[in-house]
Amino acid sequence: MTVFRMTVAAGQNFCPSKDIRNNVTNLNLLENCTVIEGHLKILLMFKTKPEDFRGLSFPRLRVVTDYLLLFRVYGMESLTDLFPNLTVIRGNNLFFNYALVLFEMLQLREIGLHSLMNITRGAVRIEKNPDLCYLSTLDWSKVLDTVEDNYIVANKNDRECGDVCPGAAMGKTTCQMTTINGHFTERCWTQKHCQRMCPVHCKHRACGRNDQCCHEQCLGGCVRGDSASHCVACRHLQHGDTCVKHCPADHYTFKGWRCVSQAFCQELHSRCREQRKSKSPDCHEYVLHNGACIPECPSGYTTVNASS
Repeated sequence: MTVFRMTVAAGQNFCPSKDIRNNVTNLNLLENCTVIEGHLKILLMFKTKPEDFRGLSFPRLRVVTDYLLLFRVYGMESLTDLFPNLTVIRGNNLFFNYALVLFEMLQLREIGLHSLMNITRGAVRIEKNPDLCYLSTLDWSKVLDTVEDNYIVANKNDRECGDVCPGAAMGKTTCQMTTINGHFTERCWTQKHCQRMCPVHCKHRACGRNDQCCHEQCLGGCVRGDSASHCVACRHLQHGDTCVKHCPADHYTFKGWRCVSQAFCQELHSRCREQRKSKSPDCHEYVLHNGACIPECPSGYTTVNASS
């Protein structure tokens, strides 16, 4: 299978879905990815130890457009260093209605995704992680629009955790506090990282590091707040390096989150046709339909004007 890695904006590198398993060195497939255009699954690493993950970091990764799933990765204790700048999980396609899944991570002590500001669609499932703490210190309502479908069960008992937010050991209240189920509590991801929260008047949980609200087309954060070209991710669609509500003329939505040209879609179609001639069918003959570049011709339609 040919892997397409496409860069359309300065400083951005779009990578396809990643299914990383068995060996920790396979995580190097994430090198230089800023956007996972699809899902990211890390699973079934039974021989790994905590030292295998130390020093391993992918700070360029900021967005996953579908879902993030971790399952039975032995020795992984935190995601803090692994994904320090992951800001948005879009949930365009979900894993059984979930956008973030942590299941049977036996040594995981904290989630630690301290830059995560927005899960756009889907819920959170955190289950059977016997050593996992820093769950009662998270306010998921500041990350998701609704928390009703979250499923967080069978993790370490909160009373056995003794979670301490930054500054607490010195008697200081450093992190913001919110109320959940009548309890007014500091919110943090780890002992070193508060849970970032934007001012209530900022739209779509998008603000810069100085709490300045971002442009209304931004999602999750921004470099500066005065431009739709300074967003970490886009509320609607990305066109080049700018966030837009609709794709401009002669451009088409692609994978539910960015705008591409007709030539881009045609190239994917033609390249897949060539692959299939060489007995490599694991690709999609993308076509244009109803303003979108989609993986295949819908039922009842026939492809026209495609290269042969």
